[in-house]
Amino acid sequence: MTPWRRLMDAVLRPDPAPDLEQEIAAGARAQAPVLWLLGKVQSGKTSIVRAITGDPAAEIGNAFQPCTPSARIYEFPPDVPVVRFLDTRGLEEADYDPAADLAVVEGHAHGVIAVVRAMDPQQNALLTALGQIRRRHPDWAVILVQTRLHDAYPDGRDHPSWGDWRHDPALTDLDRALRAQAEAFAGLPGDGLFQAVPVDLTLPEDGFSDQDYGLPMLLEALDAACIQGRTGLLGDLARHGRDARRARIHPHILGYATAAGVCDLVPVMGVVTVPTLQGKMLHSIARIYALPWDRRTLKAFLASLGMGTALGIGAGFAARQLGKLIPVYGQVAGAAAAGVASGAVTYALGRAACHYLEQRRQGIDTPQGVAETFRGALKEAYVIFRQPHKGNASTHAESRP
Repeated sequence: MTPWRRLMDAVLRPDPAPDLEQEIAAGARAQAPVLWLLGKVQSGKTSIVRAITGDPAAEIGNAFQPCTPSARIYEFPPDVPVVRFLDTRGLEEADYDPAADLAVVEGHAHGVIAVVRAMDPQQNALLTALGQIRRRHPDWAVILVQTRLHDAYPDGRDHPSWGDWRHDPALTDLDRALRAQAEAFAGLPGDGLFQAVPVDLTLPEDGFSDQDYGLPMLLEALDAACIQGRTGLLGDLARHGRDARRARIHPHILGYATAAGVCDLVPVMGVVTVPTLQGKMLHSIARIYALPWDRRTLKAFLASLGMGTALGIGAGFAARQLGKLIPVYGQVAGAAAAGVASGAVTYALGRAACHYLEQRRQGIDTPQGVAETFRGALKEAYVIFRQPHKGNASTHAESRP
């Protein structure tokens, strides 16, 4: 059976088997960076997760799953994780020692999100914990997120333009507090990247004009420090804002593409799993658009990619699988190339499907745009999937508020 026939079968008859779902999630999870949230109780850790992912389910006690007696993990999206957040107990709580949690995440973590209230100068427990972490992992990135800026605003005031607290006499106390915190944390041991980012993540009923004040700067900092282009999830949100459909779909595309790349590192197995992953991804995208695939629309989509593109992908896929069977070279270099290619093609296929389904939703029929989207996304994807599996946050960069 050809890869395209497997793909069509996977889309039209998605396999709901629990073991397959678990395998897909495991493949994505293996490459998902872990961002460790550290801070006092009510410092704003859960609000940060909710703002970054746009997922209203990221509430206290909801969606976070226990992973140690003192920590919980939140995977986004849950079916094909591209980023994982470790949320631990408040550091001021008696008998809490972060060493046990460090042992769980140190093989996977890309960095620490240290969360502090801007007007809370008492951060000795957090500084001590981060010092221990940096001595064991001197290259880990630390992003200091300074929250609840409005605690220092005069009554009734809205957010100033970004950075204006440095020059506004009415916000001198805020400016002084932000600088003092940044200076204290910048002195941590190690040479990993450090950046301080002030944010104010509020609810609509709080009355501020921007509920995600400072979020774009935080996303860019996390993308540079912890992801470094390997997934591109946070950078994509920072660049494109909160288009609701794009925000929901992009992590799914990225998760399925990552899982396809991981599965294709294993000789022979990719022949079965990659088309299945691609089919489940297309099914997931269509569900978000509320435009289910049928045989006619699926054939029209594949035709809109262009026969040359479709045959080229199929032939290239088969060649990569054969290359993986060559002794020594094929099972190392060939497998690595197959993983990059399968991840990139899956990503481009998802982006092209979004273009096609968006046109269907609007009643537009321009098939050439689908092929152009695929080719553009393929170039972008090769850059993403050729990055190292783990970001290297070895450059020290300090940003003061």
